[in-house]
Amino acid sequence: MMKKTFIFFSLLLMSACSFWSEPKEVDRLPASPNITDEEYARYVKNVTIAGQGENFIIYEYSNIRVDELAVLAALYCFDHGQKRAYLDNITLYQNNNRRARFSCR
Repeated sequence: MMKKTFIFFSLLLMSACSFWSEPKEVDRLPASPNITDEEYARYVKNVTIAGQGENFIIYEYSNIRVDELAVLAALYCFDHGQKRAYLDNITLYQNNNRRARFSCR
């Protein structure tokens, strides 16, 4: 289960990093028995990185639960100094998007 989650969020992080580059059409995912195309597409469509720094990360999301983002934030913080991720706040916007700020301590 942890391996599945790690692979899934690694792919999500890579797609979020490419958010700033020119959009590219992706026909299909790399072959993986643990991640379905539907799960991957749902995260790519509904989650973006709104801000990041050495001690925090902010995700903008819709149609995703914040506990699903917590795993991604934990991986980010671990990669930036083997720290733990803590949820600071959640902000709801008028367009039904939310932003969750995680701090790394």
